[in-house]
Amino acid sequence: MTSELSPAAVQVLESGISSSPQVEHRLALLRKWKIPQGSKVLEIGCGQGDCTILLADLVGENGHVTAIDPASLDYGAPMTLGEAQSQLKASPLGNRITFKQTTVEEFCQTNDEIYDCAVFARCLWYLPSPDILLSMLRSLRGRVRRVLIAEFLLDLQGDIAVLPHMLAVISLADINIGQPSDPWTSNDNVQSICSPKMIREMGRETGWELETESIIEAAEGLEDGRWEVGHVLSESYAARVESLTPEPRRVYAKMLLDAVKQSTATQPLAAVRALPTWFSSWKPSS
Repeated sequence: MTSELSPAAVQVLESGISSSPQVEHRLALLRKWKIPQGSKVLEIGCGQGDCTILLADLVGENGHVTAIDPASLDYGAPMTLGEAQSQLKASPLGNRITFKQTTVEEFCQTNDEIYDCAVFARCLWYLPSPDILLSMLRSLRGRVRRVLIAEFLLDLQGDIAVLPHMLAVISLADINIGQPSDPWTSNDNVQSICSPKMIREMGRETGWELETESIIEAAEGLEDGRWEVGHVLSESYAARVESLTPEPRRVYAKMLLDAVKQSTATQPLAAVRALPTWFSSWKPSS
């Protein structure tokens, strides 16, 4: 798969900015979206830049990627956002990337450029509430020509090895949604869940028309499933569940935790597969 990338991009990726399964999975998404060379891309929720470097390579020397994320620059492990972004800026492709620590709404209020596309590459579940997507989509009207959205899908697609990941993210969303001030949640990758149906409804409400949608399976070895399941099965997470109030909420959270444990009782953590990904393309409604 890396044969599709320039030597400069391969050099950056080999430095440890991302894993081979992450690169393979994100390349598969970008290939489906067919982003032309020379494009001006606005990447939403760029994080450490796993997708940013691939976009920068894809758009070529005449394109540019403006990557925004409101998270603190000391967030993330084993490499923080600040460390990863500095590394990308110092790379041979760094002149094609601009990082901004801001929200979509703030960015659109202080910038009047028009972008060829806005990319949401598996960043929506980080939002404290799915409704935040409504505000972002409204802000992007008139600022981008296309919106490209990809997120994990709560669907086994017939693969039982995906079940632990699905149960783990439901558990995480259950105790995190709507509680951004909870200190327990600072390192959780899943704060809420939004389904394709919810995204379609929000797109229509904010003036976007769905062009295409489809599903791709997770790349072999994609780590997200093992990350989330391992986190939910940790002692610190169990302690957090026990601390929940009121009692009905704690009982429900314990039930979900038990379901995650049961789903991994017959298979090792290493065998857990990540959920499939739903991806879509949108244009402004006429």
